[in-house]
Amino acid sequence: MKMLARFRNTLILIAFMTMGIYAHSSLPANYIYETQEENGQVISKVVYKQDNNLLNKQFKYEFKYNPEGKVTEKQVSRWDKKKEIWQPFYLMTYTYNESEGMIYSTYGMWNDAEQAYNLNSQTINSSLSEYEEIFS
Repeated sequence: MKMLARFRNTLILIAFMTMGIYAHSSLPANYIYETQEENGQVISKVVYKQDNNLLNKQFKYEFKYNPEGKVTEKQVSRWDKKKEIWQPFYLMTYTYNESEGMIYSTYGMWNDAEQAYNLNSQTINSSLSEYEEIFS
């Protein structure tokens, strides 16, 4: 009888520990953003994750603009903790066709072997009216 009670108590303890671990892991992460602007345009944004009062670099976004002030390129890098450098992640390029009312976007992930953004390449066509939605 004592063995059965001890077994039951152990199972209950394991269940509570599992629920506690799950609850802790499902807490939303705290992100901090460092934005650099030039002439009213965001040229870079670094995303930090706050863990135990420490800020850990996560992603870096770099933007380029055309003369009309529209984004033409978004380059994203990930922080490599071991090497302590930014590693290329993916690149989005944007071209605008005013007469068609379209934004043509090209996406490519970084291919380290070829030193190019040519992995998982995709093209996305959007309406020019979606500009604010895409870049907000």
